[in-house]
Amino acid sequence: MTNTMLAAFYTEDNAPLDLRQTRIPTPGKGEVLIKMESCGVCHTDVHFWKGEDELPREKPAILGHEGVGTVAVRGEGADLALGARVGVGFVYEACGSCRECRRGLETYCRDSKATGVHVDGCFSEYVIAPAAWVSLIPEELSSADAAPLLCAGVTAYSAVRKAQLEPGSVAVVFGLGGLGQYAIQCAALYGAKVIGIDLDPAKLETAKELGAYAAYIPGDDAVAAIQALGGADACLSFAPSPQVFRSMFDLAAPTARFIQVALPNKPFSFAAAEIIDLGITIIGSADGTRLERDQVLALAKEGKIRSTIKTLPFAEINDAFQALDRGQAEGRLVVNY
Repeated sequence: MTNTMLAAFYTEDNAPLDLRQTRIPTPGKGEVLIKMESCGVCHTDVHFWKGEDELPREKPAILGHEGVGTVAVRGEGADLALGARVGVGFVYEACGSCRECRRGLETYCRDSKATGVHVDGCFSEYVIAPAAWVSLIPEELSSADAAPLLCAGVTAYSAVRKAQLEPGSVAVVFGLGGLGQYAIQCAALYGAKVIGIDLDPAKLETAKELGAYAAYIPGDDAVAAIQALGGADACLSFAPSPQVFRSMFDLAAPTARFIQVALPNKPFSFAAAEIIDLGITIIGSADGTRLERDQVLALAKEGKIRSTIKTLPFAEINDAFQALDRGQAEGRLVVNY
């Protein structure tokens, strides 16, 4: 193994990532060095790259948090086998001792660290990760197919779990990109009638292929059809538009649950009576736990969830960022090393 690796550095907002050689890091106690094979490109990466979110450390920095690769070096006390294929997700590590961690809600640990955010991430040929926080990748999944499950897949799965769906529930999924497509599949597993909403007719067809009961462009026809079913028991938003949140009230059944995952750049507004009269519950959802990550991987292994991906070589990572920023990505974009 050489001493250097190729990495993509975020140097300034909206500037192309700087692809250059840098020193391969050394794993510490309980850590492993992973040789990357594939990494998904997430909207969170783009948010930081555009300056819409402030990175809590100095630049240059390495982003990326949907990485799959093999264990190349073990630090002291790391018990993963050399050569094991593992995945690195968004949550790099959490404290393990706070109330949230002890309740199994490590995603909400106030002392957690995020891959690519607080520490260097997976847009490099090698990455360091705590051995206890990576997931083993089933051999039935390719590295490229598994990569987006580590953030997009588990984020959608966790959001659907929070919706508390039952057989026959009506679930409306707004935004049928990569996350929305995972949410369609996850909600269908609960026996819900899943309705997809998107402006792109091609994505409506994809949603129906993935198990949606129906799919509509936003508008009066969608409202009438969903209300004819009794209204939405759950509305899950993966579309970064504040108008989506407002439209949820037009679709909601009494006691509906609104699950907000997307990050619109403008605040929401609603009257207190709108949530009180119908008993609406509003829940924010971000990422998922290690257990949920393993559950998503198991579902994918069994063929119950599949990824819609487009792969690019790592050298074209800037093209992937541009495509995602322009809304030109069908499903999830993955770079291969």
